[in-house]
Amino acid sequence: MGRDLKTSCPSVILEAWMTKNKWVLDLVTRISHIFRNKEGNRLDFETRPHWKQIYNDESRYMVLMTSRQIGKSTFQAIRILYEMLATRNASILFANAKKSQNNEFRHRSLLPQIFRNRKLMRKALGKASINNAKMMRLSNGSTLHLEHIGSTADSARGSSASTIIADEVQDIPRANLDVIMESAASFPKDSKYRFTGTCKDDQNNMYQLFLDTCQFEWIIPCASCKQNNPPIGMTHLDLEREYLFCSHCKKPINTLDGDWVAQNPKCKRVGYRMPRLIEVNTVWRNSADGILDKYETYSRDKFLNEVMALPSIHGEALITLQELESFCEDRPMMDPDNVPMEEIRGEAIIATVDWAYNTKILGVSHTIISIAKVEGDHIKMLFMKRFSGPYYDGINGPDLVLDEIQGLVAAFGVDWVFADHRIGNKENNRLKQKIGKLLVEVEYSPGSHPVTWKSDTKRYSIPKTESLDRLFNQLRAGRFTFPNVDASTEFLTDVLNVYTHYNDDVTSRSYKRKGGASDDFLDLLNFTLIAAIEYYGDKMIWLGKYSYQD
Repeated sequence: MGRDLKTSCPSVILEAWMTKNKWVLDLVTRISHIFRNKEGNRLDFETRPHWKQIYNDESRYMVLMTSRQIGKSTFQAIRILYEMLATRNASILFANAKKSQNNEFRHRSLLPQIFRNRKLMRKALGKASINNAKMMRLSNGSTLHLEHIGSTADSARGSSASTIIADEVQDIPRANLDVIMESAASFPKDSKYRFTGTCKDDQNNMYQLFLDTCQFEWIIPCASCKQNNPPIGMTHLDLEREYLFCSHCKKPINTLDGDWVAQNPKCKRVGYRMPRLIEVNTVWRNSADGILDKYETYSRDKFLNEVMALPSIHGEALITLQELESFCEDRPMMDPDNVPMEEIRGEAIIATVDWAYNTKILGVSHTIISIAKVEGDHIKMLFMKRFSGPYYDGINGPDLVLDEIQGLVAAFGVDWVFADHRIGNKENNRLKQKIGKLLVEVEYSPGSHPVTWKSDTKRYSIPKTESLDRLFNQLRAGRFTFPNVDASTEFLTDVLNVYTHYNDDVTSRSYKRKGGASDDFLDLLNFTLIAAIEYYGDKMIWLGKYSYQD
């Protein structure tokens, strides 16, 4: 490699940096020698270290939930062009909600990367190349299709691409995302997906997609009090402090000291949240354009969405993951193939089932089961499972789930199975044929009333708000114990996906679910508690007195 890497043509650089089987340098280094930022300067990973892992990340599935003006479009343009240059005949579909968004991306982010580098332009857009509003084809055969699918996905039908990129996802209907996902059907092993955008509320696709990832957050340790801060959020804002401060001791913290930490580490899909405050050069006051200026003038929703990269959820957190994990014991999840009889003998064994079915994009809702033992002054969770993945997604999936639930009921010697009635009536009937009277149906109902057995429908009617109030009280009191953190965290995160919503107009309070997030395990805990109360009645003195009516 006797050539000057800064002046060599990109294709030669790419070729020179490759060994026979692997790259010599990391992706960020390769990209830094070829591409520039919007001002034409070298990419800055020293004062913007949060971008380094993202540029280096070659995960098959990635979600970027960002604030405005964070560098997302530059990242998209550079990664697209790099992937087209590095692989002959690469095929990429880039979808936006509107034609104007595609045009802006093409003219302000994509084309400048090529036109400011003459050698790159000659190599990329040479013989047999195409460059128009709908398609870019490089001389090496790599192709980029630009489609807008906000109102209809018809323009993307029939397209075939191994990499699918959807930008400004919050403006794209979910059904249209399903359509463009099918564009990669011909590449079952090599397909890649990237979804980027800014939140609008707690129901839009952007937030729902992020929830179904490992949820990387930029965590900054405090040099003063030595504690890690929570993810950058509203606790780091104060109109009297024009700097980023520790949420614990209020001393200044440095975003350069942060690192990406997964909040949902069990999930294999990768997602990053990037608020504006992650930037070391954040402007706090600037007449009307600083962070605190916007804090004072923007609506709450707009500030959360566009500055903090947060959904505008109205409500309050009910319990923290740290609290829940403190109730995890030093024991593994119980093995259904080797259930120790001495562990399940003598007390009630309660199974709960929530029937739910996966959607292609969200991937967060699946049939789930838990098995618990009532043990003295608490409920001990023995086993939890979500029936997810290709094995259960096929045409025989429902039968496989039913058979496995029947096997679990037998293995653990279950005394009662409480199952959700809402969308599970059909499956409950099928399960009842297998396990008989062990199955009891439950359903949530509005209003304030006791948990009630309905003789006409043969199921329990549960007041949702009142019962969840009681559940959270018992959770915070440590009345549930769980297997070790590694086994339990992916289920416990469901509990965090519910918040309380206050309706000022009618002065009422209710529980709501965050966007497309799963709250299935929370319902199982609630059903377990109700089943335990019904089974033991007044013997569960640690719960207090509860009366029921027919």
